[in-house]
Amino acid sequence: MKKLFMFVAALALVTHVVNAAPLSGLYQTIDDKTNQPKSVVALYEYGDGGALAGRIVALYGPDGNISETIASPVKVADKIKGTPKFVGLDIIWEMEWDADDNRYEDGKIMDPTSGKVYSSVIWQDAPGTLNVRGKIGPIGRTQKWRTLSSSDMPSELKDIDTSKWTPNIRK
Repeated sequence: MKKLFMFVAALALVTHVVNAAPLSGLYQTIDDKTNQPKSVVALYEYGDGGALAGRIVALYGPDGNISETIASPVKVADKIKGTPKFVGLDIIWEMEWDADDNRYEDGKIMDPTSGKVYSSVIWQDAPGTLNVRGKIGPIGRTQKWRTLSSSDMPSELKDIDTSKWTPNIRK
């Protein structure tokens, strides 16, 4: 009986680890209107429960190249409390992993240009693309974010250590 219990416990642990799809990493956001790269967001886990958050770490200029990074932020998010810089701003927080639905949910996402906060769901249908949905009730909008490879990143973004980050929520 003891061996059966240990087997079931081990199987449950392995299933939990396999089902947990850590989506931590760097993602390129795409402007809905121009279909051009807009920013780079670092998704990171924080807290004991492994909640997911997202922080803007770079912005693209009109020429399609990175114009500012977390090492040198410039543009101000004037619609956000305290007028922080866009780069360094947490725009996703409190996302919890739902192994049954294979997605992060029950968190918040902020539109950094308006300061509006929405409920959020994040999931992945295929490698390389992330679905990020902001919504009010059943109505919302889904963006496709692209996984960034290390060759696409400026050098100052390659070694970002998010292990001590916690979201700084500005509503």
